[in-house]
Amino acid sequence: MSPAERQSEVLDLVIGADGSGSVDAAQLARLGVEPGTHLSVVPIGPARAAERRRSVRGALAGSGPVPSLEDFDVASSAAARDAADRYRDGGVWDTSTR
Repeated sequence: MSPAERQSEVLDLVIGADGSGSVDAAQLARLGVEPGTHLSVVPIGPARAAERRRSVRGALAGSGPVPSLEDFDVASSAAARDAADRYRDGGVWDTSTR
């Protein structure tokens, strides 16, 4: 077994109300863990957990062109028309036709 510090992938362990824990089998398979393998769980404090998480805020900023005000207005109007068409009498989300 390798120490947690050298582990490249973090496993998500879910602790149930009864205190039992479960890890998704796909996560274990990606690491080559076979059924019957003994794993040790090492709790980490909130500071270490925060190090592992990355914020996705702004991840797509600058990844595409900024729409002009006219483009935004056209797209917004199209979305509003689409929503109105869905909810109109006889539209796909009209509950009276079901």
